[in-house]
Amino acid sequence: MISPLDVLSIETWMLLVTALLLLKFYIYRKWQVLKNLNIPHEPPSILGLGNLASMFDNVDGIFNQDIIRKKQFGNVYGSYTGLQARIAVCDPEIIKQIYIKEFSNFRDRQITFSKVNGKYMNAALTASRGDHWKRMRNSLTPAFSASKLKEMVRIVEQCVDHMTSALHKSVQNDDGRFDVKETFGELSLDAVCSAAFSVNVHSNSPGAAATGRKVVEMSKEIFNFEIFKNPLILIFMLFPWTENIAEKLNYSIFPKKPITFFHRLTLSLIDRLSHSSDQKRVDIMQSMLEAEISEDEAKNGKAKGLTKQEITANAILMLIAGFETTANALTYLTYNLATHKHVQEKLTEEIEETLKEYGELSYEALNSMKYLTMCLNESLRLYPVIARNSRYCENDITINGVQIPKGVHVDIPTYGLSHDEEYWDEPFKFHPERMEDMSKIDPMVFQPFGGGPRNCIGMRFAIMEIKMAICKTLKEFELDVCEDTPIPPLQQTFKSSLIPKERVFLKVVPREGIVNTE
Repeated sequence: MISPLDVLSIETWMLLVTALLLLKFYIYRKWQVLKNLNIPHEPPSILGLGNLASMFDNVDGIFNQDIIRKKQFGNVYGSYTGLQARIAVCDPEIIKQIYIKEFSNFRDRQITFSKVNGKYMNAALTASRGDHWKRMRNSLTPAFSASKLKEMVRIVEQCVDHMTSALHKSVQNDDGRFDVKETFGELSLDAVCSAAFSVNVHSNSPGAAATGRKVVEMSKEIFNFEIFKNPLILIFMLFPWTENIAEKLNYSIFPKKPITFFHRLTLSLIDRLSHSSDQKRVDIMQSMLEAEISEDEAKNGKAKGLTKQEITANAILMLIAGFETTANALTYLTYNLATHKHVQEKLTEEIEETLKEYGELSYEALNSMKYLTMCLNESLRLYPVIARNSRYCENDITINGVQIPKGVHVDIPTYGLSHDEEYWDEPFKFHPERMEDMSKIDPMVFQPFGGGPRNCIGMRFAIMEIKMAICKTLKEFELDVCEDTPIPPLQQTFKSSLIPKERVFLKVVPREGIVNTE
């Protein structure tokens, strides 16, 4: 029989045992943070990677956990991602202070995943921190001003017109049945490429059409991966310091081929637009080019503007951030309208009255429709596209008696707050009338686009696109369910955002007197 001493010496065994005991003690110390702060939490375990394993075990239930934990623990509770403590906050007053009053201490959304986007995307707004973020945010904000959006309305309208033509073809070819996510995904892609890349995806020009097809192909490839199936994601979550290695190796969690394609496309567009003598159209790309500064000017910290690398990174970011989330928001809203006919009829009447008053779907007309805004807000509450927002604490702070240590991420449960019975009657039902008086809705409870200075910069562009799409669709069609439409409530799952768990099919029926002219 082989003795342990035949394998290793007694001194080596003593060193191993000592090392294991020290490691256990180190882990134990790390897992005392929340206990010492008197913040309730599920007990962490080594096999559970702290509390992380539950996230990977139940992707469909990630966003529901916040509802359960608030009932179990109250407004403030914690968890461990490996050895890193995180604090979830459901108290609107504390959230308000984090977002606004104490923003200087919570400027960054997170520090994890900020260096693993590759050299082209590490310069994007969402990956930037501190003063770097502030300079870029101030430089990008004018691109989404009301005056710029007014001039981009026609760009978006052209994209929506192409979509409604496709719906008319579905009436001819498939009795009006259509895949909602696919249809609105193409619209969202068309709109964001037109605005962020100055590329008409569905142009009749042979050269532009070829580029458009390639844009569609590469865009779909960006989203054709599941983040939780990448084992390196787990390593970055457990050991954040490994991101420094990934940055040096130019590693990216995004697929390399499409990111490289859009980088080259953006550089070619910059060159073409810079040397064009034609009248320049107003879009996001043009606004960024007007704010271009050199790398040296950016490094001295005094100049406002964007470097060429930041322009390309943020153009790609507009695609990644705007394509998927806007398509999902449109999917949820049309599904709610199709399954709540009385709401759809009332909204259609408002659209008709607005068109009579304004004569067209201008920026002012879109923003004047109160019931449309109510329907959109309620749909974003019922089916949010983001499960959580987060902020990184830069210095120790105490807010309303809650201690938040330096280096801890604070999570704000967007989905949990949107379905909290403390703030909403029948939170799992679609009821637009609850959004009639927004002064009664706490913006810290309903925050589909985040809150404070670091909210979603493309919010108003996304809302404009969604409203234009709904108005044009209901002007020409009635939305209806079909045989394979999922029964309410629609189930969601989590990938890069909250998406429908199953494919959503609806049916369009042309309104009387509406004829497809193509």
